[in-house]
Amino acid sequence: MNARKVFSLINVLIVIAILISACASAAAPTAAPPAVRQAPAAAPTAAPAATQPAAEAPAASAVDKTASQNLPANANPQASPNQQTRMIIKNGEITLLVTDTDRALDQATSVATDTGGYIVASKTWLQDGFKYATLTMGIPSDQFEVAQRRLRGLALEVQNDTASGQDVSQEYVDLQSRLTNLEATAARIREFLDKATKVADALEVNQQLSDIEGQIEQVKGRMQFLKDRSAFSTIALTLNPQVPTPTPRPTPTPVAWQPGKTVEAAGDTLGGLLRGLIDTVLYLGIVLLPFAIPVLALIAIVVYFRRRRKKPATKPAPSVEGNKPSV
Repeated sequence: MNARKVFSLINVLIVIAILISACASAAAPTAAPPAVRQAPAAAPTAAPAATQPAAEAPAASAVDKTASQNLPANANPQASPNQQTRMIIKNGEITLLVTDTDRALDQATSVATDTGGYIVASKTWLQDGFKYATLTMGIPSDQFEVAQRRLRGLALEVQNDTASGQDVSQEYVDLQSRLTNLEATAARIREFLDKATKVADALEVNQQLSDIEGQIEQVKGRMQFLKDRSAFSTIALTLNPQVPTPTPRPTPTPVAWQPGKTVEAAGDTLGGLLRGLIDTVLYLGIVLLPFAIPVLALIAIVVYFRRRRKKPATKPAPSVEGNKPSV
């Protein structure tokens, strides 16, 4: 008989002794306490049975300690069981109209840090000469409403404000149960691995143990994710600058067709052209006349002399008698 079987047998005997002592105490009459006090000789024989519950106390405390470690980080030990397992993942979206985007961005960052949160991502850009910004922040769940209220106070106008929550308490409890079962299965597989005498059996059991351990790590990772997400909420903030509203231009009234005004405008245009032409002639005449008179006189003299030079000299006509033929 190996040590494990001896240990198991001892545990069975301890449980039987505890059950017997519990039944005896339940069946004893009310006058039993004085009888017990009057039987000091029986104390040595009952001592081993009395010491067994004390021996079980550390095991019970260890179980309680393990159960308390599996509770969420934000669970209150003094609260009811429903409150202890309540895990809410909160998300919020806020769109604010602000006068100064840079100043509002700094104030929103201060809100996140003052409430014990942090900045996940931020982005700024220019559009039509105005600056816009988006900010994603992680806020502790117990400060979620406080942060929302402070962020609303930064705006001229709250253009959008939405909040949502996801209760993952049941999923977390299911994961706890699954983790307990997987760990118990892994413990049994390790026992089989210790008892394996063949290499092939040991390899097969070890492969099963590796699969179970992988599932355990996945469950623990999911539980840790739910703890972190329920401990910190997410707020997506959008900052829109105040853009001046353009002044609307009046729509021009359509003008009806008026031929009389067209004729009148054409007459005014023609009269203006004639007046301009006459004014131009008078202006040139007055300005150029003093210079034109000497020039015209000089031209007249030149023309006169040129004509006179070209005129041929007149010859005397021959007499009639002299032109008679001789006989």
